[in-house]
Amino acid sequence: MTDDLMQAALTTWAAKDIPARLLAEQVAKLLNCSTDDVAILVSAGKLRALGKPRPNAVKFFSSIELIALLADPDWLDEATKAIGQYWRRKNARRNGLIIKEQKNNVSVYSL
Repeated sequence: MTDDLMQAALTTWAAKDIPARLLAEQVAKLLNCSTDDVAILVSAGKLRALGKPRPNAVKFFSSIELIALLADPDWLDEATKAIGQYWRRKNARRNGLIIKEQKNNVSVYSL
């Protein structure tokens, strides 16, 4: 993270009176998504929980890191794609379809 980006994240964090550690519900509120989507981002490697929590433990996220990620349009784009891809695959499985990903990220559905 660059110094300018870190400074902007720290300034935003201090101005908004946000706690240093955020729960998944708080992260979801900042990202304007559901807590299920936060779990999807963690499993896709787009978000990282603090420490090494067990699978059934409460997960905390760094607010400074999250604010810095929110300032990155490329990360937001990748996170949105990861969430969309997860739900597209889940809905296809529910409908009995098989998704074949092509090189240009176009999904092809077949029975």
